[in-house]
Amino acid sequence: MILVFTERADLNSRSVLAYLNNHREPFEVFLEDDAIELEYLIDRNQFDYRIYKNDRFVCNSGDVKSVWYRRTDIQVYRFGTGEFSQEGLKVYSDEHLKTRTEQIRRCFHAKRCLGKFGHGNYNKIEFLEICTSLNIEVPKTLITRSKQHLLDFWKNNKEAIITKSLAFPFECVHYTKSGEADSYRMGYTVPVGEVELELLPDFFDLSMFQEKLDKLFEIRTIYLDGKVYSQAIFSQSREVAALDYRLGYDSGMRMCNYTLPEAIEKQVGELMRKLDLNFGSLDIVVTKDKKYVFLEVNPNGQYGAVSQTTNSNVDYEVAKFLMN
Repeated sequence: MILVFTERADLNSRSVLAYLNNHREPFEVFLEDDAIELEYLIDRNQFDYRIYKNDRFVCNSGDVKSVWYRRTDIQVYRFGTGEFSQEGLKVYSDEHLKTRTEQIRRCFHAKRCLGKFGHGNYNKIEFLEICTSLNIEVPKTLITRSKQHLLDFWKNNKEAIITKSLAFPFECVHYTKSGEADSYRMGYTVPVGEVELELLPDFFDLSMFQEKLDKLFEIRTIYLDGKVYSQAIFSQSREVAALDYRLGYDSGMRMCNYTLPEAIEKQVGELMRKLDLNFGSLDIVVTKDKKYVFLEVNPNGQYGAVSQTTNSNVDYEVAKFLMN
């Protein structure tokens, strides 16, 4: 049995499931509103568990061949409704749910697992810290609450800086009654200029600011259990995509297959191993002075455009990993 955790709007999951179906591999899909629970059977030399989805038996632990954490994290069954009136009971309930969730993650990580549960909302500060420890080039960055410190950073970077989400970017998907996605909203990288700075209070919520890079082109790299697939994105050819290439997919900007230099590909592997990730999509900028600057890694990022551009069929590579 292959367990797949994803969401309705993810098209790549459907392609992978089609491959599994064609190979007659049994699988079970857990969507964003599905509850999972494990029933444990423990003896002196035995640790087994049964898996349930929405109170329906799925399989025993020994029947699990592999697990794919694509999008939806563990959603355990919540007994009862409403809020507890006493703070102590609320704390107990939260810790109870946390224990159940973390144990399920541990069980699935012990299997052949693609992706890492609990790391969908990736930590960009950790990413930057690990990059610096590996001597990987990253943008000059300030993460602050102070307007004065931000003004100093802005002046020290030629009054050309940007801001982006500190963690997972804001996104909102609206579904029709039939379950199809009909609208999508997402937060993007935006510039910070004099007007925006003047509107800020002296202190604000902790936010990330970075130097605005002088881009030559951008690279989207997919890392899959040691394999690397890369796509060059000529975002600077379209004004709408110059700051955030995701805004330029409909602009006709050129994208093509790209082979990373050996030293940069080695850095990708070192970074992913240090992050303890066997899957992820990385964004890299090649500057006009030919530096490879790592922007971020998304542990369950989109890979469809890279797969299509590079003719690498990442969906099938994912299916092969799961089928082993």
